[in-house]
Amino acid sequence: MQSAIITGVSQTLRFLTRRAQLQDNLQGRQPKRILLLKSCCLGDVLLTTPLLAALRQGYPEAEITYAVGAWSRPMIQDSPHVDRTITIPDRWTPGSMLAVARELQAYGYDAAFVPERTPLPGIVCWLAGIVVRVGLDSGGRGFTYTRPVAVPQALTHEADLYLLLAKAMGLDAVARHLWFFPTTADRAAAASRLREMRGSGPVVVLHPGGGTNPGMVLPRKRWLPERWAKVADTLSEKYDARILVVGSENEDDAARAVYEAMRSPATILARQWRWGELAALIERASLFLGHDTGMSLLANAVGTPQVVIFGPSDPQVYGPYGPSGVAVWAPTPSSPCFYEGTAPAVCPCAGQCMRNIEPEDVLHSAQQFLDLVPESQRFA
Repeated sequence: MQSAIITGVSQTLRFLTRRAQLQDNLQGRQPKRILLLKSCCLGDVLLTTPLLAALRQGYPEAEITYAVGAWSRPMIQDSPHVDRTITIPDRWTPGSMLAVARELQAYGYDAAFVPERTPLPGIVCWLAGIVVRVGLDSGGRGFTYTRPVAVPQALTHEADLYLLLAKAMGLDAVARHLWFFPTTADRAAAASRLREMRGSGPVVVLHPGGGTNPGMVLPRKRWLPERWAKVADTLSEKYDARILVVGSENEDDAARAVYEAMRSPATILARQWRWGELAALIERASLFLGHDTGMSLLANAVGTPQVVIFGPSDPQVYGPYGPSGVAVWAPTPSSPCFYEGTAPAVCPCAGQCMRNIEPEDVLHSAQQFLDLVPESQRFA
């Protein structure tokens, strides 16, 4: 019902703003100041990094600003594809929309790219008077864009969907992977932490949390702790793997539940890291295990092999991007129940989609990756 109301209002506003859509004209010039606007969330911002890379490749002389929420800013703040970042609200209000529009107008952007389905950031860019506005037109909500990009009806990975905004400007394709750039200090801190871990076998990073961000609380994305523990124990015993269980400041309970269910030794690291340092740790690991979360996409972005468990969401849309990851999914007839960032309040399958996945399903893919680790690194 809410979606239908938004679509109806958007179609009305499309009529009212139709003259603004005719002003898209750079008169043959390359844009000098480009804005990419995506407020939330961690994984969603990482999924925009191919678009960001396409903009940098297509407009090498332009100054590119990324407008992002404080929660997700660490995902792009050290990217060489970005010249400037500004912090915007994770959630919009009428007052914050006007305030951000005034700030954007003062800076004088030539073009804005908005990989969002909601009409609100498009309205902000329109109010800011940005001449070229390229954004997703989902359900008629792209009424403020001068170059609205239709959302395909066929299943499309989110990163590929966002890349359609670059295509709308005639920009060339880029490599099909995500991007994150740990700093030298991040890598030094990660190396120090790894030296503190006992043993010298392959490092396996396990993230048993996820499903929580400023826009959503969906803990049913998480697999059963005792099954994660069985996977971790098997890898520890077979490969002498060093298991590093990680979690954010809100996931200490999830991390500890797995840690305490394990028979083998492990290291737990929760609430004691920065995103760049964690990315550098994952970058040094032989394998990452997790759920459909921003942290799994972070592993994707630093090129570490991943085995990612899916339940409510569809891996064809949100799964590992490129060749470095495997999604494990055992859907029910009601799967998926997570669309465009939202899910029903009550799980349609009562969590059966997660219970359908057995430890052996995860171990099959995990062992294929660890079998590729050189023998000298597998046993010490």
